[in-house]
Amino acid sequence: MAAVTPLAAGLVLLSVLAQLVGIYLMPMTKGLTAPLPTLGFALAYGVGIALLPRIAHMGINLSLFIPFVAALVPLGAVALGVLAYGEPASLAKIGILVTACVLIGVANAV
Repeated sequence: MAAVTPLAAGLVLLSVLAQLVGIYLMPMTKGLTAPLPTLGFALAYGVGIALLPRIAHMGINLSLFIPFVAALVPLGAVALGVLAYGEPASLAKIGILVTACVLIGVANAV
């Protein structure tokens, strides 16, 4: 597999950010009944997901970037819930999520 280039790393980051925009817009869609937030939600998720096969086509190891994206999106979703929507997040919840992400990183290093 190819080395991680700055372009590939940027596309991974863009994919994560686009998915987080979709997550941010999700409550505003009111169950997909509010047209503009629903369109934004669909476009953001569409871009985020459409970038993944482009990144894979660049030759980046799937076992490297898919777990990375799969770890960052839930962590970002928790941060958005807490910061943007005032949701509670216990220290245990955050600790478990961070530990899971660290374990994913360790598993990729082996």
